[in-house]
Amino acid sequence: MIEDAGFPMGRLALLETEEYAGLLQEFAGEIQITQVISPRSFEDVDIAFFACSPEIMQSYIASGATFPELTIDLTQAGADGTVYLHGISDSRLLKSKGYFVNPHPAAIVLARVLSALHNTFGLQTAAVTMLEPASERGNAGVDELQEQTVNLLNFQQLESKVFAGQLAFNVLPERETAERAEKRILEHLTAILGKTFPKPMITAVQAPVFHSHAFSLFVHLLAAPSAVDLAVELERAGVSLDAHASQVSVVGKDTVHAGIRADANHQGAYSLWLVADNMRIAASNAIQTAEHIMLAPALGT
Repeated sequence: MIEDAGFPMGRLALLETEEYAGLLQEFAGEIQITQVISPRSFEDVDIAFFACSPEIMQSYIASGATFPELTIDLTQAGADGTVYLHGISDSRLLKSKGYFVNPHPAAIVLARVLSALHNTFGLQTAAVTMLEPASERGNAGVDELQEQTVNLLNFQQLESKVFAGQLAFNVLPERETAERAEKRILEHLTAILGKTFPKPMITAVQAPVFHSHAFSLFVHLLAAPSAVDLAVELERAGVSLDAHASQVSVVGKDTVHAGIRADANHQGAYSLWLVADNMRIAASNAIQTAEHIMLAPALGT
């Protein structure tokens, strides 16, 4: 995505843990070799994106190592910093130096949709059931779902190291993990939209898909716009209208896709189906944040 966006840069350094260092990656037609991450890796680096697992990030923090002057954290490790959502957060939060936390991908989706509805029609209440992909648990989660699927189809025994049980062809409540995700999402929504914004009730469940979040969202608005007016407002906010979008069909896309249905029995009540590629939408916001900082030299320090 950095290459596709034409991000202004001179040198790219790819860093990994010792386990994965030495891997070959292609960037802008050239082969890059991943190096072992260490504090010295960031010498002469203007901006660093941390997109590793929360465990690696927590280990790096615990080591006492310093971060580059401009860091964007996509790890959801819970480190303190300025939570920033491009296009919604106050751009005055951005500085040429600082530690910026990229919001949870689900918080990005919900913030974009709920803020658009609230600003125009007034939001009374919202409740959402969120279907989480295996990729939210890292490569290990993706691998375990794949292995479980293969083993089931071959009548072999299943292993469950990442998930609490069989995820293949199943939906898991994953209560402890779900509660952590729900808490983090609400924290980020509060940081983005403010403490007075009506907080949605969030229920997270683990779905047997590799990538992309899906949301079954119910909203009750102060106004009672038509579904067409609601759709127009969401499109203004950058949401793509597609009632048939699925977690598979949005993989590789940077936008939120939505379907809308009005509740004929309750005035001002609507059901929305939302899907978004969790990795792409998070990376897109991180890159947009970095571009805004690097292309605005007047930003304070």
